[in-house]
Amino acid sequence: MSHDDPGKENNDKVAEIAAIEERLQVLRVEHRALDLSLQEIEKHLSLTSQEQQEVARIKKQKLHKKDEISHIETLLAQLKQQNPANS
Repeated sequence: MSHDDPGKENNDKVAEIAAIEERLQVLRVEHRALDLSLQEIEKHLSLTSQEQQEVARIKKQKLHKKDEISHIETLLAQLKQQNPANS
Protein backbone atom coordinates (compact mmCIF):
# COMPACT_ATOMS: atom_id res chain seq x y z
CA MET A 1 0.00 0.00 0.00
CA SER A 2 1.61 3.27 -1.17
CA HIS A 3 1.22 6.61 0.66
CA ASP A 4 1.92 9.87 -1.10
CA ASP A 5 4.37 12.26 0.53
CA PRO A 6 2.21 14.95 2.24
CA GLY A 7 5.04 17.49 1.95
CA LYS A 8 5.22 17.04 -1.81
CA GLU A 9 1.45 17.25 -2.10
CA ASN A 10 1.48 20.49 -0.09
CA ASN A 11 4.27 21.91 -2.29
CA ASP A 12 2.26 20.98 -5.39
CA LYS A 13 -0.79 22.83 -4.04
CA VAL A 14 1.31 25.87 -3.15
CA ALA A 15 2.74 25.90 -6.68
CA GLU A 16 -0.74 25.51 -8.16
CA ILE A 17 -2.09 28.39 -6.08
CA ALA A 18 0.87 30.59 -7.07
CA ALA A 19 0.33 29.82 -10.77
CA ILE A 20 -3.37 30.58 -10.50
CA GLU A 21 -2.70 33.85 -8.66
CA GLU A 22 -0.24 34.83 -11.39
CA ARG A 23 -2.81 34.05 -14.12
CA LEU A 24 -5.40 36.08 -12.22
CA GLN A 25 -3.05 39.07 -12.12
CA VAL A 26 -2.39 38.81 -15.87
CA LEU A 27 -6.14 38.69 -16.58
CA ARG A 28 -6.75 41.76 -14.42
CA VAL A 29 -4.03 43.69 -16.29
CA GLU A 30 -5.47 42.60 -19.66
CA HIS A 31 -9.00 43.55 -18.56
CA ARG A 32 -7.79 47.00 -17.47
CA ALA A 33 -5.96 47.52 -20.78
CA LEU A 34 -9.13 46.69 -22.68
CA ASP A 35 -11.04 49.12 -20.49
CA LEU A 36 -8.55 51.89 -21.26
CA SER A 37 -8.74 51.14 -25.00
CA LEU A 38 -12.50 51.29 -24.85
CA GLN A 39 -12.44 54.60 -22.98
CA GLU A 40 -10.09 56.07 -25.58
CA ILE A 41 -12.30 55.06 -28.51
CA GLU A 42 -15.46 56.26 -26.79
CA LYS A 43 -13.99 59.77 -26.39
CA HIS A 44 -14.80 60.35 -30.07
CA LEU A 45 -17.97 62.35 -30.70
CA SER A 46 -19.05 59.89 -33.35
CA LEU A 47 -17.70 56.49 -34.22
CA THR A 48 -17.03 55.09 -37.64
CA SER A 49 -18.48 51.66 -38.37
CA GLN A 50 -14.98 50.22 -37.90
CA GLU A 51 -14.71 51.90 -34.48
CA GLN A 52 -18.17 50.62 -33.56
CA GLN A 53 -17.05 47.10 -34.45
CA GLU A 54 -13.89 47.61 -32.39
CA VAL A 55 -15.98 48.76 -29.41
CA ALA A 56 -18.15 45.65 -29.70
CA ARG A 57 -15.06 43.43 -29.96
CA ILE A 58 -13.41 45.04 -26.93
CA LYS A 59 -16.60 44.76 -24.87
CA LYS A 60 -16.85 41.08 -25.74
CA GLN A 61 -13.21 40.52 -24.76
CA LYS A 62 -13.70 42.41 -21.50
CA LEU A 63 -16.70 40.28 -20.63
CA HIS A 64 -14.77 37.10 -21.41
CA LYS A 65 -11.86 38.27 -19.22
CA LYS A 66 -14.24 39.20 -16.39
CA ASP A 67 -15.89 35.77 -16.55
CA GLU A 68 -12.49 34.08 -16.49
CA ILE A 69 -11.39 36.25 -13.55
CA SER A 70 -14.51 35.30 -11.64
CA HIS A 71 -14.00 31.61 -12.36
CA ILE A 72 -10.36 31.74 -11.27
CA GLU A 73 -11.19 33.68 -8.10
CA THR A 74 -13.71 30.97 -7.16
CA LEU A 75 -11.21 28.21 -7.91
CA LEU A 76 -8.51 29.99 -5.92
CA ALA A 77 -10.82 30.45 -2.93
CA GLN A 78 -11.63 26.74 -2.99
CA LEU A 79 -7.96 25.76 -3.18
CA LYS A 80 -7.05 28.09 -0.32
CA GLN A 81 -9.91 26.71 1.76
CA GLN A 82 -8.52 23.19 1.21
CA ASN A 83 -5.03 24.40 2.06
CA PRO A 84 -5.48 27.20 4.65
CA ALA A 85 -1.78 27.35 5.55
CA ASN A 86 -1.18 29.25 2.29
CA SER A 87 -3.91 31.89 2.60
